[in-house]
Amino acid sequence: MASCSASLIVAAFDIGTTFSGYAYSTNNDPRNVCTNQTWIAGGRSLVSLKTPTCVLLDPNGKFHSFGYEAENHYASLAEDENHYEWYYFRRFKMMLQDDKDLTKETMLEEINGKDMKAIKIFSYSIKFLKDHLMRLLQNRLPDITEEDIQFVLTVPAIWNDRAKQFMRDAANKAGIENNKLVIALEPEAASIWCQGIETEVTRGSKGARVNISAAGTQYMIVDIGGGTADITVHEKQRDKSLKEIKQPSGGSWGGTEVDNTFLEFLASVVSDEVLRTFQKQQMADYLDILREFETKKRSIGTTISGKILIKMPLSLKEIFEEYGKDLASVKEHFGNKVDWKGDKMRIDAEVIKNMFSTTVQKLVYHVKRILSSRELRNVKSIVLVGGFAESPFVQETFKETFGEKNRLIIPDDCGMAVLKGAVVFGHNPRSVSSRIARYTYGIELIVPFDKNIHPAKYLLEHDDGDFCLFGFWKAIVVGTSISPGQKVSRIGRPINDYQAHMNYGIYRSSQRNPVLVKDADCEKIGEIDMELDSSKISIDNTFDQTFIFGDTEIKFCTTNPNTEEEVQLYLDY
Repeated sequence: MASCSASLIVAAFDIGTTFSGYAYSTNNDPRNVCTNQTWIAGGRSLVSLKTPTCVLLDPNGKFHSFGYEAENHYASLAEDENHYEWYYFRRFKMMLQDDKDLTKETMLEEINGKDMKAIKIFSYSIKFLKDHLMRLLQNRLPDITEEDIQFVLTVPAIWNDRAKQFMRDAANKAGIENNKLVIALEPEAASIWCQGIETEVTRGSKGARVNISAAGTQYMIVDIGGGTADITVHEKQRDKSLKEIKQPSGGSWGGTEVDNTFLEFLASVVSDEVLRTFQKQQMADYLDILREFETKKRSIGTTISGKILIKMPLSLKEIFEEYGKDLASVKEHFGNKVDWKGDKMRIDAEVIKNMFSTTVQKLVYHVKRILSSRELRNVKSIVLVGGFAESPFVQETFKETFGEKNRLIIPDDCGMAVLKGAVVFGHNPRSVSSRIARYTYGIELIVPFDKNIHPAKYLLEHDDGDFCLFGFWKAIVVGTSISPGQKVSRIGRPINDYQAHMNYGIYRSSQRNPVLVKDADCEKIGEIDMELDSSKISIDNTFDQTFIFGDTEIKFCTTNPNTEEEVQLYLDY
């Protein structure tokens, strides 16, 4: 595959909920994707393709470290009880999906409750990966500069427009200019990687070779990361591009939901009060429990039986007893399901499996519902990717549920499929030739007043007639198939003569025919501030308003009335 990128190198960053990393390839060999093979944990090197998503700031709020280094340094500080003034952020990506009122001023809470601007933490994360990448590249190619690189940043396809723009802004703060940045949707990137190599061996549900690269093949991508499950359906086209035939959907059904369920279980054993005190007084030991469970998660399958041993710090037992509790009460409450002696807690396998089942069954139900749609009757393959897709429990559950009717494909190293595919996507952003609009998008306009549909309270009486405030001009309708770069334009003008500027909102709606931007299902996703020629009367003071659809982000451009140059504008949320 030849690269369409003018840059010498394409590099992709994946800021995951649990782990983060980067990968890159050159424009003369796009599919030969390289990753950083060695992240440092403690005093030794680990053969690890990703590093934990955690940021450590010093007491002055200055960046100190990221990943394993941040994790270990904070644990060391906690051992000596010197960690209270520091800022430690971990697994913060999900706030971008959960916060519907996201702005550049949104605050993020660290592990001990102190606040910092979220955009600063995301920017530090991106900058760390960028700087780490540049050091690696310059060791191999001393003359390489950032100008030689096209950067790609991955985001879940189910994220809203604000969250995508937030990540772009964070990348800008990290020193990546807009013209050097491409946003890649995670399930799309994985799809590109998995179907792109026709000779690559993948594992089907019956161990056979399977091929999703033939023209006309329809298949589902299920990308299960630490935070989200992101699902879409593609069809391979004759020109080797991909057509989206079902808009992305999903939810918070990633691996961290299992972690949360485990912590809820632990609180039920020792009490919420004990667990809170333990976290506050013994942070290093608390982090050790999280690490221990993360390791155990990778070996739990649907058929495991007996007892699962999880090491518990003695400090937890000491605090438990300080609160007047004893292990006899645990035995009384849980019977043979929990056995806690010294620094070992043995938990019945069924209890552990239920922690997985709660999350995984929500995902399974969603996938079943999608596949039951008549429009997807030709979808015969399910491709599992993402870090949580490496879980034996997830793989076995999908095989048991879908293996009879669908070919289940789990590519080798499925946890890296998104990152590697994002690199390939950066070389050719047109590899996805068609997407489906998730919403009806449009502009807030003053429109001619119609008493049959417009509320009287929005009536604007004007010399040119009666108008209605807050009208919704539709640029694209939900469910419409759109091609990358597809433009929808109109000519705008101010309502008043000699107007110096205009400010108007960009809106989306889940409905096909919204009338007003004030409708209950309409959401403002940004606004545009236009400079106008204040020497002109309204009818002569025109300008273009153009949406650009079909890419991973909505873009908006206009013509500067003074220079006649086309200017691309990003949403100001």
